Amino acid sequence: MKTIAIFNNKGGVGKTTFCANLATHFAMKHHKRVLVLDLDPQANITHYMLGDELASEVIAPYYDRGLEKPHQTIVDAFDNYEVGESTINTDVTPMFCERFQASIIAGNPFLASYEDILSKKWNELSDPDSVSGMRISNWINTILETHKENYDYVFIDLSPSLGAINRTALLASDFFISPMSCDIFSLVAIKNIKQWFEKWVPYYNSKYENFKSEKSHIWDIIKSDLKPKVSIDSGFLGYTLQSYISRKHADGTVRTTQSYQRIIDNFEPEIDENLSIFKKPEINSHAELNLGEIPHMFGILALSQFVGAPIATLNSADGMAGSQYTQAKNYIKAFDVISDRVMHNLGDVINVA
Repeated sequence: MKTIAIFNNKGGVGKTTFCANLATHFAMKHHKRVLVLDLDPQANITHYMLGDELASEVIAPYYDRGLEKPHQTIVDAFDNYEVGESTINTDVTPMFCERFQASIIAGNPFLASYEDILSKKWNELSDPDSVSGMRISNWINTILETHKENYDYVFIDLSPSLGAINRTALLASDFFISPMSCDIFSLVAIKNIKQWFEKWVPYYNSKYENFKSEKSHIWDIIKSDLKPKVSIDSGFLGYTLQSYISRKHADGTVRTTQSYQRIIDNFEPEIDENLSIFKKPEINSHAELNLGEIPHMFGILALSQFVGAPIATLNSADGMAGSQYTQAKNYIKAFDVISDRVMHNLGDVINVA
């Protein structure tokens, strides 16, 4: 099982839509067993994949404890912590989403209330006596270990935060992909990611080794819950870019407007300087890191979200009509290329477009 975080410090770049539709392509095009993990406290991908009605039913019991709770969400992982224990509750059952052909561990807005706890436990890594700090910081890793025989790929949808929740998610991840938009703020986010990684990755690796040597008497009991070394610092698979405005000339040629071109010209040097140092070692060039451009989706994105279905499976019963079929076809074609390139960078296929 390979775990891929969809992450960028910049919001509004389409991470959630990208995550859900890439998961669908891995399931339907590449015939893989796929799990999506919703770790954004907004729980948007949970509403997208389950549909708004079911997602609301799943989350409602957390607001009203008197309601029956037929499904679980990610915050159930902390049930033991709520009664004073540091072990992670791994009894969190994924829900299968028929339209996406993938399963999801549902998100929950109450996850935001654990941000401070996760930050506190991270700081406790400096205390060699803190078993709790090491266990709680590895909570995502512990959950995923229980599902490793059931899925080929896990995609984690994250908020744009550089906070404690995302740090534990990236600690548990093998790889990450960064969707980006064509604006100056995406360039700033690239630098932020580098500085953030350089701060916490070596800190965890050193604390793990200290913990291993100083807790040898209980090591066999807890080691299976812990990630031995951060791996996303050599797991950058690449980036996508949202479509930007181009002008079509009378002779049929397409030219990017000057204002966008100036930003695009800066992507390659900024990525090479700040993110390429984290790339998967087998990726040889910047061209391989450029996974592709996400085309404009116009009204079909809103339709996709409204009916709770990936763009690849939208049909007339969902409300598709006229030119929307052409738009959807272009989107599916773009995702065919992107998913092939992700597979290639993972080392799981050889030939790509």
